[in-house]
Amino acid sequence: MDKRSFAIIIILTTVISYLFIRKYFKIAPRYLFYGIIGIFTGLLMGTSIAWPLSAWFGNFGLVVAPYVLGIILMVFIEFFIWEGGPIMNLIVKEWRFLRKKRSSVWDGHKVEIK
Repeated sequence: MDKRSFAIIIILTTVISYLFIRKYFKIAPRYLFYGIIGIFTGLLMGTSIAWPLSAWFGNFGLVVAPYVLGIILMVFIEFFIWEGGPIMNLIVKEWRFLRKKRSSVWDGHKVEIK
């Protein structure tokens, strides 16, 4: 089994098991949303860390990319499920702040944001 198919299997089993748990244990839908955000950020961070490690450890004959990607993915999913509410509140506040700032520029008049 190569690195790519192993990483795909890890990702699919993580997502499918999360959906299975959510369906049969009646978890709130917002946790599914937090989990999906965790999946995407985990994939982004996992690939940015795992592939350079793969090239470096590949010189020694070690295949570490799928394991690193799987561990980082699961850590990000769990972190976003546990701490998803405060993180999303910060993102929404920042987005609203940027939207207000951007709309004040487009409207042609100044709006002070405190």
